[in-house]
Amino acid sequence: MKANKTILLSVFASLVLLISVAGKTTDSSDKIKKSDKIKNMKKNNVVGTWNLISAYMDNHGKQLDILGPHPGGMVIFTEDLHFMVVINNPDIPKFVSGDRLKGTPEEYKTAVANSLGVYGTYTIDENGDFLEEHVIGSTFQNMNGSSRGRNELTEKVDGNTMMENLKIADGVSVNIVWERARSLI
Repeated sequence: MKANKTILLSVFASLVLLISVAGKTTDSSDKIKKSDKIKNMKKNNVVGTWNLISAYMDNHGKQLDILGPHPGGMVIFTEDLHFMVVINNPDIPKFVSGDRLKGTPEEYKTAVANSLGVYGTYTIDENGDFLEEHVIGSTFQNMNGSSRGRNELTEKVDGNTMMENLKIADGVSVNIVWERARSLI
């Protein structure tokens, strides 16, 4: 009986080892395929780190600063087609308590209305221009799982400037100007 258990354990251990090695080989080949795909990709015009310069809503020709006169923020587009953006109004008052878990209803409302964080993946077209984004997560839950293509969202790069336009409704859009961040190295 002991011999049968020992043989069974040895066979089980061998199978686990074989499966784990086979799995690693498959994972490595998938990584190589993805890596080759990225290397063979044409130029990506939006890749990089961009600092927020201005953000306003255009409501039928009337412009409204949506993050105050000195908006803050950054968007990062990675080479492997991920993005992350954080924007905020740095001029809003700090929480009186100094603790973000102990804000007043008005402080919470102001904080939410004056900041947004979004992350996900994006695609580019054959010219390397922005095509669409797929939101994985956001500080605004309603965006989670959403996708926006060129009909709703455009990113146009001109040198070190990127103009973002998000159509909200007929005649209403959000316009954001980004400047390519300078390398610190």
